[in-house]
Amino acid sequence: RDDVSDWSSDVCSSDLNGMPFSLNPAILYRGISANILNNGFCVMSQFFLNGVVRKLMLGDAVRELSGAEKIGAGVTAGALSGVVCGPIELIMIQQQAKGGGLLSTAISLMQAGPSTFFRGTLAMMAREGIYAGSFLGMMPVMREQFMQMYPDSIGKTEDSARFSAAFLCAPIGGMFSHPPDTIKTCLQGDVEQTTYKGYMQTTQHIIKERGIATLWAGFPWRVGRQILCLMLFDKMVVTLQPIMFPHLFEPEKKK
Repeated sequence: RDDVSDWSSDVCSSDLNGMPFSLNPAILYRGISANILNNGFCVMSQFFLNGVVRKLMLGDAVRELSGAEKIGAGVTAGALSGVVCGPIELIMIQQQAKGGGLLSTAISLMQAGPSTFFRGTLAMMAREGIYAGSFLGMMPVMREQFMQMYPDSIGKTEDSARFSAAFLCAPIGGMFSHPPDTIKTCLQGDVEQTTYKGYMQTTQHIIKERGIATLWAGFPWRVGRQILCLMLFDKMVVTLQPIMFPHLFEPEKKK
């Protein structure tokens, strides 16, 4: 998954908010239940929404989607998933920062009102839109391109093309999705708005205090994580689709 809030972008909820770095397992695994729920729901909903958006794009037409349409569908699916995933990740980050149980933290945030419960959700939608566009759109498009353009080298097999595509798509997706994640984590780590008020003020504060490069703090961790995720997700899609939805591949078999 793409939520490096529990990895590197905690520069906001830990470093920037004064929390010391710790290797204590009791601290490292705070919010793991919310994180598992977040990961499971986000990825599941993104695959589902991607299919819905693709159907809407095609309408009654029988054709293959263009590369731009595939990427657009992935971006849309990711952004829509952020509406629900944003509050779930808020619960996770509040647990990471302050401790407390999953249910008690969720109830406390809901009682604080919509402005608190959906804090950082717009940035979450931006992050997930770019990320889902990478693994649901850009990744398969580039894999197919490499197989067509370089059949004797990196595109010789589907797996080699997948490996090469991941090393191209992950840094691109990570570069654009990292700043929204950093901003989101700052906002969600400070629901009291002691330091971080809104999106623009938070961005300006980070740049003023630490420099613009801080928006990409922890970027190497994110790229490494995304390379593995992109390869895994793409492999699962290609392998499981014919098994789970064989009727969609019948015309191709007959042909």
